[in-house]
Amino acid sequence: MEIKVPLSISGIWFPVVNEANLLESGSIGLALTLEPYITAEIRSGSGIIFNDVEVNIPNYEILRQKLGEYKLIVYSQVPLGYGYGLSGAISLAYALGVRELKSISEKDAVNVAHISDIIAGNGLGDVIAQYYGGGLIYRKKPGGLGYGDVEIISMDWSNYPIFSQLISQLPTKSIIKKSELALSLIDDFLKAPSPVKFIEVARKFTESLGFTSDYPYSYRKKGIIVKIFEPDYGVWIKHKIASRGAFVI
Repeated sequence: MEIKVPLSISGIWFPVVNEANLLESGSIGLALTLEPYITAEIRSGSGIIFNDVEVNIPNYEILRQKLGEYKLIVYSQVPLGYGYGLSGAISLAYALGVRELKSISEKDAVNVAHISDIIAGNGLGDVIAQYYGGGLIYRKKPGGLGYGDVEIISMDWSNYPIFSQLISQLPTKSIIKKSELALSLIDDFLKAPSPVKFIEVARKFTESLGFTSDYPYSYRKKGIIVKIFEPDYGVWIKHKIASRGAFVI
């Protein structure tokens, strides 16, 4: 059994946390769901093995408590801690793997992954974006599966190749800030959605948080630069729009 989960790189986010009900918590925002997918296998044992190295992510303790103790073996072509939504992807892979082994609904499993990312402070919408996949995700209403509201914005990306460049590792908590600018930029994007418009509004938003990029048609999210069109220089990772959300084969 293999679990595949796409990457999630947010461009705009507006945190909404309801301490009384974490399933209604998350964020309103726009995020790219991208290949390459992470690949994971769930086995008996404990811990998270990431590219052959055991890693400690705070999500795991919550997943273990709520879903049971298993070992997740993860392979990824991008590193942890830069802004690819890997904590959410790992949590979702764990939940979907357990779903195959135990009598638990997919909705409940996904929502445990969602809650684990919120409690750990590693993400406020990656899990839901990765569950749906399929391109640019608009999180219209925050929350887990059955609580939030998600729309896949259909756009033709064939003439807009997507690249990312590693800058530095940063904690997600450093960028979870509430800004009314986020909502106005989302509204601006929705008036005429396009790949170029997405990059434009994402750049305005992330620059307002102090994250800048020297490259044209790009923005910086946490520890990575996201860019459309072929770069003239530098070392880059090439992506494709994720054709679908997380799945098990």
